[in-house]
Amino acid sequence: MGAGFGRLVLTRERGISKMESEKDSQKMRIFPVEYLWDGYVLNNDIFNNTGAVKLLAKGEKIEKTRLDRLMRFSGNNKHIMVYDDTYRDLMSNKNVPLEVRRKMTEQYVGYSQLQQNVGSLFHKPDLNSWLSREQVEPLAEEITDKLVNFDPLTIFSCISFPRPMDEGLQRHSLNVALLNAMQAEWMGLGAADVKIFTLAGLLHDIGKTMIPEEILNAPRKLTKEELEIMRAHPIYSDQLLGNKFHDNVRLAARHHHEKLNGKGYPDGLCGKEISLCARVTAISDIYDAMVSARSYKDSRLPLNVLNMFYEKEFDGLDRRLVMQFLKNMRLKYTNREVIMSNGEKGTIRYIPLNDAGHPIIQQNDEVRQADEEWYCREMVMLY
Repeated sequence: MGAGFGRLVLTRERGISKMESEKDSQKMRIFPVEYLWDGYVLNNDIFNNTGAVKLLAKGEKIEKTRLDRLMRFSGNNKHIMVYDDTYRDLMSNKNVPLEVRRKMTEQYVGYSQLQQNVGSLFHKPDLNSWLSREQVEPLAEEITDKLVNFDPLTIFSCISFPRPMDEGLQRHSLNVALLNAMQAEWMGLGAADVKIFTLAGLLHDIGKTMIPEEILNAPRKLTKEELEIMRAHPIYSDQLLGNKFHDNVRLAARHHHEKLNGKGYPDGLCGKEISLCARVTAISDIYDAMVSARSYKDSRLPLNVLNMFYEKEFDGLDRRLVMQFLKNMRLKYTNREVIMSNGEKGTIRYIPLNDAGHPIIQQNDEVRQADEEWYCREMVMLY
């Protein structure tokens, strides 16, 4: 497997004890030796990069001399195999840089490969002739498969990671596709409709490929003139998609910035003139934009974004769909670990519908509601 990261299982070998046989069935993952640190007490055994040789036992403390031996033992492959609980414990430590966490998590989930595939789609020299159902629909199926094979919170971890500026469009399109697929499933739609909603999320901003890069990737707020150019992207999306896909895909691309009160763009539609798929895509689009960071805008904690939806800070959305989105997101984030403002971990036990930014948190035996002085600083990523 080399330096890649993935889900591995130890092969059962003749002569091992019953306890070791049971452990062999546990999920194991690869971890870079360089991010171990002095003083870490192992909560489980660790093995060499193939999983065949035990290096250190549970309860032992990592020391510099042992780290050096591990590095020499590993040769050119500077990785070890650890059980999943150890992996999560190591990954949540500040010794592992955020960028390393992002890459390892995204490779494990398969998000990185999906992102590359979306990037290839968006950077074809002749996008108009290449954009076709035969090329795009398999990618949409890969995206929906992730919802079957991985817990949604792991997907949310990928969505919430800060993204490089030059990856903004492809990551945003992939994230909106994932969020659309989730919403379609929450509504109880059939497989065919889930596929359409996924395609709509994937292609909703395809028209941005026709916006000059200096505007699309501007590291600042846009000027009034630039904003007018940017607001043409739904029309470009409509033109690129034409009649190549289901009408709902094209209409979602054209109308995801329309508002039920008629104050959106580009057509000033209102109410039921806006398709269901477009109304769902609008929610996914806003949520991903708000939890992402850009050079001129900090990311927001997902719980705070949910509170903004409840408080109607984004006008013109379908309130029924918003409430459905909030209900399901609150359920998904319940029992999730967070880092509190005092630097300690806590577990979300309840998220008030009308105050998602101040959930009920358990730290050890204490359970209380977060407030302005004791608040959620960050979500613990699921690796």
